[in-house]
Amino acid sequence: MNKFFQLAFLLTIILLCGSSFPQQNSFEELMIAKETNPQMYIEAKRAAINQELPVSIKIPGGILIDVIKVENDEILYSVIKNRLNPFSNGEILTYDQVIQKYDLTNAEINWGGVINNEQSENVATQLLLIPDWTNDNVLSFDPITGDLVNANYIPPNPGNLASPKHALLNINGFISVSDQITDLVQKFDTAGNYIGIYAPAGGVNNTILDNLRGHAYRPNGNLLVTVGSGANSNAVPEFDLGGNFLGNFIAIGAGGLNSPFCVLFRANDVLVTGSSSDAAHRYDLNGTYINNLISGVQFPQQIIQLSNGNLALAIFSTPSGLGIYDSLGTQLNFFTAVTGLRGVYQIPNGNFLVTNGSGLHEIDGTTGALIRTIYTSTNLQYISLVDYATIPVELTSFSANVVGLGVELSWTTATEVNNQGFEIQRSEDGISFSNIGFVPGFGTTTEPKSYSYTDQSVTSETHYYRLKQIDFDGSFTYSDVAEVEVFLPTVFSLEQNYPNPFNPSTSIQFSLPVDARVTINIYNLVGENVAGVAASNFVAGTHKVNFDAASMTSGIYFYQLDATGIDGKTFSSVKKMTLLK
Repeated sequence: MNKFFQLAFLLTIILLCGSSFPQQNSFEELMIAKETNPQMYIEAKRAAINQELPVSIKIPGGILIDVIKVENDEILYSVIKNRLNPFSNGEILTYDQVIQKYDLTNAEINWGGVINNEQSENVATQLLLIPDWTNDNVLSFDPITGDLVNANYIPPNPGNLASPKHALLNINGFISVSDQITDLVQKFDTAGNYIGIYAPAGGVNNTILDNLRGHAYRPNGNLLVTVGSGANSNAVPEFDLGGNFLGNFIAIGAGGLNSPFCVLFRANDVLVTGSSSDAAHRYDLNGTYINNLISGVQFPQQIIQLSNGNLALAIFSTPSGLGIYDSLGTQLNFFTAVTGLRGVYQIPNGNFLVTNGSGLHEIDGTTGALIRTIYTSTNLQYISLVDYATIPVELTSFSANVVGLGVELSWTTATEVNNQGFEIQRSEDGISFSNIGFVPGFGTTTEPKSYSYTDQSVTSETHYYRLKQIDFDGSFTYSDVAEVEVFLPTVFSLEQNYPNPFNPSTSIQFSLPVDARVTINIYNLVGENVAGVAASNFVAGTHKVNFDAASMTSGIYFYQLDATGIDGKTFSSVKKMTLLK
């Protein structure tokens, strides 16, 4: 009997205390594992979608539930009960435990699609971009107020985005997004459309990039990417403007670097945070280790330089918070009202925006106190400012081709800022150019635009063209030079007018092998000269003149061309035309 009561007592204790799934790792350890390598999170998300289970749940009152891991064929969920301090009282549950413990009647459930469809046009000159792992998209926020602008600035892009970490504006006018799972830096235009792979050029190469995190740009425009796994783990490789690998800017493990996450360029040095080396490592502008500027911080993530030269560092693990340091690495403040931090940005009023496992928050820049929670999501990442006013007029193509009687110039732009227009310039030697026309621009736009211009005054020889792009402030830049060869006719000729019959106008085309004096006259059926079309000197080449017969009556007429070349040769030809009113 005693054994029966003992067994009953044990079962009762298990039922009362067994609300959490007995996993091998603590809540914080699993959150850190997800952060350093999100593959387990991605696998859990895919499993949830396949089993038609929620990917994430938002419960009124502030509880956030998100898939985190598959263990023993069971999908586990992280439960964040304290949005400001995610590690406080967090727990790991199965879905059955979730529905037993929480009322999901009024919950916002994400089954693997985009929940927040708030949308506005991508027209702001400046934006804050924040990637989100939940929907594998990039959101945009107002850099002045911190308010949401577009919850789908870069919409979900299956196959190309699987865990976007960091979004930046490239000097060539596109958005680069480093993605931890695809092991690629991807390219998107400023309207959020996918362009293609940026780096490594040619596609995935895990000997170079594997489990990449944040990225940055050198002053020369070259790309730097932090690497957390694989053969190049703990290095910061460098890529040229075309995404081609140039070698490691920071060597593997240089200065004790372990699990790099964020790169910050300052005027005279480069800082790289290491999540496992618990430091902000300092290197010179060529990537040579100098020292550790900040040490003893648990899982440092995004680091930024403030307008006064101080530094702000988002610290993820306990003791977690926002560290404020002077330029030499001396701690000035440590804000802990919001913890588990990934990203940080300072808005103009001096307050900080920070991301953690529950969303985007604004905290007081002096006291660190919470001002408000701006956006709720368990997976917001780094915060970066993009300023489209810095985008030049990005010319993506420029060509010159012989079309009919002239040379047609065609060009396209990907983006334009302050673009007054394009001056068309031509040269016969490729050195001295003269202006032959102007095409107005579209001012400021992030949409692709197409242009064309036809030069109808060409002669038979090689011509060189370039564009002089002019801003409204008078500044300008030149395009590359396009070369085209126009061939001379070898004989005199007169073509049939077109259209024919006509009413009331038609065109007459003729060709000259040399410069010549040309007259074209119109005759009626009795041989009377009733109109003159041309009587002037023409250069060698093919020409077209227009004839307007609005004042003439319907009937059959003849047009005659007489030409005398500079070489003394003459040519005469007559053709019939029909005016039909």
